[in-house]
Parts: sequence; structure tokens; C-alpha cells
Amino acid sequence: MKKIINFNYIGPLYYYLYSMRDDELDDFYVNEKNDLNRLFGEMKLRFEGFGPISQSRVSDVLEYVMASHSCCANWRGLFPQEIPLDEVEDKERFVHDLFVALFGREPNFDFDIADIEVNNFVGPDGIDTKI
Repeated sequence: MKKIINFNYIGPLYYYLYSMRDDELDDFYVNEKNDLNRLFGEMKLRFEGFGPISQSRVSDVLEYVMASHSCCANWRGLFPQEIPLDEVEDKERFVHDLFVALFGREPNFDFDIADIEVNNFVGPDGIDTKI
């Protein structure tokens, strides 16, 4: 059975960045440890409100990207491009550290990428993270 990967489950985790005022964004440095830890902490709080299926889908997206070594190829689905921040210097480390922050464990680098379908379809009601 194919596993569906939908990058749209990642976007709601960035609510913290989306809710920042311009002056707050100006003072936020995505490559600085303190700011990154704060971002990951806020993302974890948001993630805890996701239902078990949605949490599993986030895990699948992040583990797929790491196992397939496709952080750069899939970066647009992993990080909000419309927010004016500096370029993330180490994208693979960012995704790894995000996974650890959300799940409290190391990612499964043996994640089976053979039977994957990337499908970013969003229905008329949007992404339901409560499931």
C-alpha cells in the first residue's frame, strides 16, 4: 500500500512565524541557536494540538525527506518561502532538528521510500490537523 506524503501538513506548524509583526521578523535570525530553539518550541506546542493521524503525516513527510536526502529539492514544502527570513544555512540539520524537537527521538533513516506517492492535494475544507 502506497504511503501518501503531503507537505501541506508542515505549514500549520509555522503559525509562530506567520503571526510575527514585521519588526519581530526583522529581529528573528533563523540560523541563530536561540531563535531556532524558540521556533522549534513554538512548533512543538502547535504540533501537540494535532491529532494522531496528522502527527503521523508530519512524521512521514520529515522522515521521507531525510531518508531520500531531498531536503533541498523539497525545501519549498518544508519552510515558508513567503516569510522574509535569511536563508537556512544547513537545511538537512534544520529538518533533522525539527524532527527531534517534535518527536523526541531520532528519525528513522531506514524509512521505506520505495512505495511513496507525493500528493499535496488539499480538499475544499483545507488541512484538518485535528485528525
